[in-house]
Amino acid sequence: MEGVGKSVFYGTKIENFNVEVVDVVIGKNIAQSYIVVKVTDEKLKKMGGISAGMSGSPIFFDGKIAGALAYSWETKDNLIGVVTPIETMLKLWENLPDMPTMKALPSSVIFTIGLGERAGKKLQEKENLFSRKIISLPKILFSQRQSDQGIELQPGSAVGVQLIRGDVDVVSLGTLTWREGNKIIAFGHPFLHQGKVNYFLSSMYVNFSLEGKDFPFKVGTPIEPVGIIDEDRSAGIAGRLGVMPEVIKASIEIGNEKSSLAKYEFDIIRNENVVVEFFPEIILDSIDQALDSQRPGSARVFLVIDGSQFHFLNEFFWVSKNDIASYISNNLTKILEDIFKNPFQPIDAEKIEIKVVYLPDVREATFKNLYLPVDVKRGSDLKGKIDLNLHRQGMKSLDFDILIPKDFVPGEADVIARGLSWGAESSQSPSPSPTDLDIYIDEKVKQLKSNGVVIEIRSKAESFPSSTQKNYFSQAISLPFVLEGSFTGSVVVLE
Repeated sequence: MEGVGKSVFYGTKIENFNVEVVDVVIGKNIAQSYIVVKVTDEKLKKMGGISAGMSGSPIFFDGKIAGALAYSWETKDNLIGVVTPIETMLKLWENLPDMPTMKALPSSVIFTIGLGERAGKKLQEKENLFSRKIISLPKILFSQRQSDQGIELQPGSAVGVQLIRGDVDVVSLGTLTWREGNKIIAFGHPFLHQGKVNYFLSSMYVNFSLEGKDFPFKVGTPIEPVGIIDEDRSAGIAGRLGVMPEVIKASIEIGNEKSSLAKYEFDIIRNENVVVEFFPEIILDSIDQALDSQRPGSARVFLVIDGSQFHFLNEFFWVSKNDIASYISNNLTKILEDIFKNPFQPIDAEKIEIKVVYLPDVREATFKNLYLPVDVKRGSDLKGKIDLNLHRQGMKSLDFDILIPKDFVPGEADVIARGLSWGAESSQSPSPSPTDLDIYIDEKVKQLKSNGVVIEIRSKAESFPSSTQKNYFSQAISLPFVLEGSFTGSVVVLE
């Protein structure tokens, strides 16, 4: 039989293309059956054959819809494709269990629009994680298609599944297969195969098509969000027009001690995998763009994550002698993963705010000397001084005082002063596993704190008059630089 497919090859105009049936493969049931077709359209042959972005293109025989062009086999001319039957796709609305996915090549690509070269390459390293080709496109190639807003979506229209929108877009381009009222189905294959989901459904403008090194693909620009994708299953994706997904409002502000340099804003779908896997590269790129260079330095970093039942606010100070942007991104990746992938509860975040204050000098220091009094009374302040060598700035003295507990064991005691980043804090016994989310996050945050000095006092007494007396305590003092190394001295604690 000969049939007709519908898809967009440029702009928003739906065009027909011709196919003929090669075979009908009958499985155990309709969900395991499919139609094999060959594209006979000269226009498509010149474009390199079936391209990523055509997935979901409705295929009609005798004027009746048969299904969606969803997969292609890697042949010399890319003209052989697989059609997912429409009966299987319509069952997406019945919430039936997933069936086995085809082993052919799904015709979809994830595009990032607006990332620089470095962040784009890092994101492409995650292709195996998403089982999708990730292609990074510079924002300068595209512009918002204001004149195309409000187009009426119908079978054959270009649509996008969008994970992030704003100053950077993360989107996959495909084709709408079927529509009834505000309900739609598309693709004919899974996107990320996540079942119940909460993605943006966006209208798309097709900019051009490329043959590509491995397979041809369409390149498109999101026009505007028009609805939500609710289901991401073997047979395709299903969604509703006019209903918007829940999102995380995210912002990244980069500045120096005098002013703000740049601010970037995004809407991120509420999906922990998207936050953990895509957002770190966006953080890296935002800093790269604002600083317009890869350089050493220091930074104060403020992180806010807020939701109806979760609130996190913390400040970090980080230093890198090589690449401060990458250092910040790597550390924020760690804390985002610790928070969103925690073993206690899902994080229903509504807002993520990041503020980076860049400092051009490397604010790092090493210990030179530690000065302590000969003795100190319990319940009074131990006053000491540390000599430091600041990176390329010479010597600096730092005075400190800490309160000796009233119940500390009297007698000789060791005083250890060390940089906060210089080894883990000593303890009398191994720390127990965290018992709730707050303790878990607090422990993870401590691991990323590096700007300060820890003063530890440990009694040398071998036995204690009372089990209630303390023989160890410590106190962290925040500093505007990272301190490396440690020094040990001794004092006598008097009654």
